[in-house]
Amino acid sequence: MTEVCALPAPIVPYDWDGVDTSVDEEVPELLSEDQLDRYVETVSELLSAAGLRVTRDPGDTAHLSVGKSGGRFTLDLYIRDDRSTEWTIEGGDETPTGTTAVGLAAFLAPLMRADTDR
Repeated sequence: MTEVCALPAPIVPYDWDGVDTSVDEEVPELLSEDQLDRYVETVSELLSAAGLRVTRDPGDTAHLSVGKSGGRFTLDLYIRDDRSTEWTIEGGDETPTGTTAVGLAAFLAPLMRADTDR
């Protein structure tokens, strides 16, 4: 019989130890503003602990605007009460006129490399 070993705890390269993530243990409650607020706050704290700048929209508290100090991208994150999200990355006019095809591809490819979590 094959022995099954427990997986080691994931190595998190950020200072997430101090963030209360107990909301992750809760079943998402649709239309629960309190739970959604706690979830959004937890995501905000985790992103901040990862060194990112996070701003909550006062008119829509489930909307986070995320960036990196000195960075060129802004991520707009819209979190729904079922914990699904819609997000966009805005980079502005970041490639100069006359950028080569290789230069553009080299700039964009690393952005898409992050899409390997599924």
